[in-house]
Amino acid sequence: MLRSLYSATTGMLGQQTHIDTTSNNIANVNTVGFKKQRADFNDLFYQALQYAGTSTSDTTKSPNGIEVGLGVRTSSVTKMFSQGSPKETENNLDIAITGKGFFQIQLPDGSTAYTRAGNFKIDDQGNMVTTEGYLLIPQITFPQDTTQISIGVDGTVSVTQGNASTSNVIGQITLANFINPAGCMP
Repeated sequence: MLRSLYSATTGMLGQQTHIDTTSNNIANVNTVGFKKQRADFNDLFYQALQYAGTSTSDTTKSPNGIEVGLGVRTSSVTKMFSQGSPKETENNLDIAITGKGFFQIQLPDGSTAYTRAGNFKIDDQGNMVTTEGYLLIPQITFPQDTTQISIGVDGTVSVTQGNASTSNVIGQITLANFINPAGCMP
C-alpha cells in the first residue's frame, strides 16, 4: 500500500513540475528573447519482486518476472531553442537573432553574461546597452551628432552624422555560440 502511495505522489509531483513549466512559458510569452522550456521525465527504478527464470516448482520456472514501478522523476527542464517569430517594432535598436548565438553583455562586476534579448537602448554616454543598462560587448558608442542608425544583417552598425548624406561604420555586433546552449544557465 505504501509503495502505491509513493508512486502516486511521484506522479503528482511530476505533473506539478509539468504544469509549472507550462505556466512559466505562458507567463513569458511576451518576454523578449525568452525561450520556452520543456519538462522531461524518467521512470524510476523498478523493484523486482520475482526475477524471470525463478523456479516456481521443482520442474518449472517463471517465464516472466514481477517488477513493480516506483514512480517517476523529473530528469531535466530543457530550454527549447527553436526560432520564434520576429515582431516589427519602432525601435531601430531592436535586433532579432536568426539561428544560433547570444549577445555578449558586460555586467557591473566586469564579467560577461549572455542573452538572446535584443531590445537595446542608448545610455546617457551614447553606449549601446540592454534595458538594464549593461554594455554590449564589443562596446558600440554612438557619436553625439548621430541622426540615423542602421544595423545590417551581418551585425554591422552604421550611423549618419549631422547633415552628412553617407553613413559610417562604427562597429559590429558579434554573437557567442555554445555547443550546448540548452545547458546554459538562465
